[in-house]
Amino acid sequence: MLERRLIKEHLERSVCYKCGSSLEQAKLLTISDAPMAFLAHAVCPKCHGQSMVTVTTQGSGTIPLVSDLLGEEIKKFMMENSVSYDELLSLHRALEKNSIWKLLLKKDKKTVKKPKA
Repeated sequence: MLERRLIKEHLERSVCYKCGSSLEQAKLLTISDAPMAFLAHAVCPKCHGQSMVTVTTQGSGTIPLVSDLLGEEIKKFMMENSVSYDELLSLHRALEKNSIWKLLLKKDKKTVKKPKA
């Protein structure tokens, strides 16, 4: 776990991708706090631009990553299994045959349980 002082120093030197303001006072939601790296969702105090911030002890320092996900969403999806190539290929093939709306409608029909007579 990185020292808070080190994290603060890196954030002082980091700037918002949107407005260029310092991220020193950014609202942070910790995603991961490991011995060698700190990952957080940052919200700029000036323009409310959102990005992911990684602070490392070795070399790279602070690396902002622009994201449209909220911090809670990132935490949720980090724990999910990754999508396999086969699953992605199956989805691609299905989308070549039908629109996404038709596929979602089919799924909804399958999940609706019919009452017993």
